[in-house]
Amino acid sequence: MAKLILMFKDQVMQEFPFSKESMTIGRNPENNIQVDNLAVSGYHAKIDKVGSKFILTDLQSTNSTFVNDKKIVSCSLKDRDKIQIGKHVILFLSSEKDRAEQSDIDETMLLDTVQQRELLAKQGTVAGQSLKKIGVLSFLGSSEIGEVKLVKRLSRIGKADNCEIKLSGLFMGNTAAAISKRPSGYTITFTGGMTKLKVNGQVIKESVQLDDYDTIELGSYKLQFYQKEVESI
Repeated sequence: MAKLILMFKDQVMQEFPFSKESMTIGRNPENNIQVDNLAVSGYHAKIDKVGSKFILTDLQSTNSTFVNDKKIVSCSLKDRDKIQIGKHVILFLSSEKDRAEQSDIDETMLLDTVQQRELLAKQGTVAGQSLKKIGVLSFLGSSEIGEVKLVKRLSRIGKADNCEIKLSGLFMGNTAAAISKRPSGYTITFTGGMTKLKVNGQVIKESVQLDDYDTIELGSYKLQFYQKEVESI
């Protein structure tokens, strides 16, 4: 099992086994890893386990998140990476199984995105199992909604009762945005209203294709989009 080691001035303070699909880091006691320091934001960063990978995402913290002294927005962690949160360091240690799986991935030549999609669409099966990719929205920060799977061809976002993803707020539109599932991937569309739609900090007035780990903002809500493989039913 992978684990995280919280350190301060080269002294080990606490170890945290990565026993969940997702772990949050921040000053707020509700975080899985609480770092009680004023240089750390309430909800500072988040680590998600996606297959054999561990994805670290900065939750738009005040003082940013660094990995091996480099500022990051979102990145894949490797064994013994050092995550700097304020004045603290969190050492990431992957399990032997994760290291072996990651090594297999690193040694495999990756096809470009178009080739990969075409081959998967034609083949439809991997290792005798029918697989498909499904989009997921992960709420960042203090939202209690957690994750939402985009199982429909069209997922509406807003405060109307018929929206698949219901959000509140004074200026939130009945349908503020919509995510459509297409053969080429997922596309998010601004559908109007006073609440701005942003993808990776850019205001979207029409439509844009979503890529893994894109950050979506609607009002006070911040979400991250990614895709994962699931068995076809």
